[in-house]
Amino acid sequence: MHLLTIIWTLLCAAIIIGYPVYLLNKSSSEIKILKDSPTSTIQSKVELLSFDIREQLPGWSFTLDVPQITENILRNNPILFYLESEDSCLKLPLNNTEMGYKVNVYKNVGKVYVTFKSIKDGVSNFYVPAWHLKKLKVLIIKSEDSRVNGDWETSSSVSLVHKNLKKSGININDYEDVLGYVSNIASIDFKGHFIAKMPSKKSLIGVGLKAKSKEHKLCHSA
Repeated sequence: MHLLTIIWTLLCAAIIIGYPVYLLNKSSSEIKILKDSPTSTIQSKVELLSFDIREQLPGWSFTLDVPQITENILRNNPILFYLESEDSCLKLPLNNTEMGYKVNVYKNVGKVYVTFKSIKDGVSNFYVPAWHLKKLKVLIIKSEDSRVNGDWETSSSVSLVHKNLKKSGININDYEDVLGYVSNIASIDFKGHFIAKMPSKKSLIGVGLKAKSKEHKLCHSA
């Protein structure tokens, strides 16, 4: 009987000591799994930048310094561009048949380059009047949520954004529609409103040289 009491006491002691240790180890394992899980590293953020471009007009092109566009962002994240006119925000690239011009946008590490060409021949420079445009808005999408973007490594990020927004009934050409939709999925990180100064001729020449360089090739945005 005395032996059974000793055994029972040791068994209870083992349970009292061992169970908390078990819970501690289990908790540590769960924390490690969460840290190692890919979903825990997913960023759910959209960076929004606004540039006042009125000081660069009238003109047929303008260049912006956008340090938020890093090499990693350029390779992996979709970026949407919208020009704010008198009555709407126009997604780039675009053909404005009413005004008679088309717009192309190119992006590089730390740079955005926008050109205006005549719709008539697609080559002649079109000088946009100062009263017509106000701002360029840039949306850098850092969410892998399939409702917006998806798996960057398996498909074109830009086509995924177009495809997934269209699938959700969102008009990608409507800036307010897109911003309202993504704000329900990812946090909007407003980086600020900037005034785009007229660049010097030297910097414009530099952009042309970079466009020819393999290491700094300008990327056309769809």
